[in-house]
Amino acid sequence: MIEDNITIIKTTFGKFAYDWLLQSNQVVVWGNTSSGLFLRVHGNRIIFLTNNNHFGPVNVNIQNQIPIQWKNEDEVQIIHVDREFILTNNKQQIKLNIENIWNTPQKPTGFISDIEQKKRLTQAANQLSLLKNEKGYAPLLLPFVTDTLSLETDNTWLFSSWNTIKLLKISMIQKDTESILALANLLVGSGRGLTPSGDDLLTGLTFMRRRWFPEVNWITEVENQLLATFKEKTTSVSSTLFECALQGEADARIQEMADVLMSTDIPFQQQAMELSRWGSSSGADVFLGMLVAIEGFQNHI
Repeated sequence: MIEDNITIIKTTFGKFAYDWLLQSNQVVVWGNTSSGLFLRVHGNRIIFLTNNNHFGPVNVNIQNQIPIQWKNEDEVQIIHVDREFILTNNKQQIKLNIENIWNTPQKPTGFISDIEQKKRLTQAANQLSLLKNEKGYAPLLLPFVTDTLSLETDNTWLFSSWNTIKLLKISMIQKDTESILALANLLVGSGRGLTPSGDDLLTGLTFMRRRWFPEVNWITEVENQLLATFKEKTTSVSSTLFECALQGEADARIQEMADVLMSTDIPFQQQAMELSRWGSSSGADVFLGMLVAIEGFQNHI
């Protein structure tokens, strides 16, 4: 017997969340956070049912309460009728009325000088370092921006990661695809949480490359091989987000941060603060990936 019937209106679907639900007749509750539920669809991909206001390719943004009856591993059936998804099982039923489908906006036009870009990179690195308070790769941001030669830390994981990331940047400049793949493979699954720091870095790097350096097509095969590594070595959430990045799609906070680093048509305002709210350390980790992409590809194409 269904204990609670909830009709949810004005639902915004991320592009991939909509497409994947349309192709599915069932989802499984994969996990939960304070702001939503992770649902696993076909292909071991993850969508995020949430009542926050942050849009993204795998988000389903609702204005009502999250279904509280569903627990991990619960199977939920999907029915698609007109502009509505009905998600139901013997505990609870919800109706998702399709008001809007969100896509990552088109890349802005414009130019940024080296001086202005460096200023924004430094400001964002300072802000994220402060806001993330030593979490994940946050301690690496300022050393990377200032091109510090060696890292002073007692944290062996950070020290090892630092050396790997610096070598990755050099390999990108040299267009050494074999080395890039080997070093990137070391980062997959490195760190803690639903999206380990190494995964987030590679997602930020790949999204930035696809969006702002599309002419760097010599690295495409490496990126495609990395997706297979993600699916084998790390979490379903990470591999889903990396798959989105491969197609030039990402959370709006990532996209806004990427664009403000590359175009003066967009004023530098609260982008770093907004990005810091993404995950525990994910905002800082993704940002470091953007830095690696800029230094590895810009002026070295």
